Amino acid sequence: MRKNALFLLVSELAMAIQAASAYPENHPRVQELLVRLHRGVESEASLLRGLNIGFFRDHVVVDEFPFVEPNPTLARLIERMREKGIEKILISGGITFGELKRFVYFLAAGTGAPSEQVWESIAYGKIEGADAGGAVSLGLSPATRPNGFMAGAEDVLKNVLASMVAERKKSNVEEGRDIVSSIMKGLRQEGMLIDRLIRLQGHDDYTVTHSLNVCILVVAQASHIGLPEDKVRDAGLAALLHDIGKDMIPSGILTKPGRLDMDEFALVKKHPAAGAKLLRRIDCGTDLPMIVAFEHHIKYDRSGYPKLRTREPLHVVSHMTQIADVYDALRTYRSYQSAFEEGQALSIMKEGRGTEFEPRLFDRFLEILSPEDEGQRAVIGIP
Repeated sequence: MRKNALFLLVSELAMAIQAASAYPENHPRVQELLVRLHRGVESEASLLRGLNIGFFRDHVVVDEFPFVEPNPTLARLIERMREKGIEKILISGGITFGELKRFVYFLAAGTGAPSEQVWESIAYGKIEGADAGGAVSLGLSPATRPNGFMAGAEDVLKNVLASMVAERKKSNVEEGRDIVSSIMKGLRQEGMLIDRLIRLQGHDDYTVTHSLNVCILVVAQASHIGLPEDKVRDAGLAALLHDIGKDMIPSGILTKPGRLDMDEFALVKKHPAAGAKLLRRIDCGTDLPMIVAFEHHIKYDRSGYPKLRTREPLHVVSHMTQIADVYDALRTYRSYQSAFEEGQALSIMKEGRGTEFEPRLFDRFLEILSPEDEGQRAVIGIP
């Protein structure tokens, strides 16, 4: 079981540090633990495209799994990390035995100041900005995307969308799934909030940034209503591709600094059908992206566009995507519209509850954005 393997791995890190602080470097016990630790770290880091370990006041999070049960070994590890001022460690695939051994001894004995340590495959620091002196900033401030989860996602998605439109290849869909998996991992990580994953105006291509933000919000909604993980992933992929039809609209219309005239808006209204037509020709492993691309501008009361010829209900993910689509559009600055604060955006959207938005899903959406103590936002846990 994956969680057990990760628990064993972090336990072996704790034991290796403990042994390194108690025995000489060439002691068989130290060597045995280091060899085992390197084998496990190398395997997991390659599998996960980087191993993420977070240290909190009384528990450890490895990848997306929190370990909260009382455990003396992990408690000592947390205390040692606190003494070092380390709250998070990122280990890349391909780490050498020598570098891992040096890092273990650095943690065990604290040999050398942080600024004197040079790491090729290891980054460490504080979750809210790292200390000065060489530790790498792993900040999760609202202005930046969390490192290791979403780094470069905008450029990847931009290439995915362009390639799918031009080549209509399934291989590009898999890159989209990788982005969704990163988003799911980010939302699972304890202490990571929705607003910290969303990046408004984070890319020169509005459609790319908007698609990522909508994906994040849909993944959060899908997990919040209890969809199974495979369905959450499908929902995320559909949300990520919901606006792919806009690639067929002249960029001058999409970037026009002002309101569209009737002819221009008529062209924009064609993007749901255009996106669905494109996705129908691509094997996405599910029809959901095609369905959501077609339905995401149809409102709960059946107004919006395109017009439906049947009374069949919309897909639940289409409803969630529409909610996320409107919320992100209101929260984002455009040349013709200032960004609304969250409270203002939600106040505007509440007027559409039951007409524009499916009422029960809208209420659940409000729950994931509801304030907690000290103004914090609810952390989303994906089952």
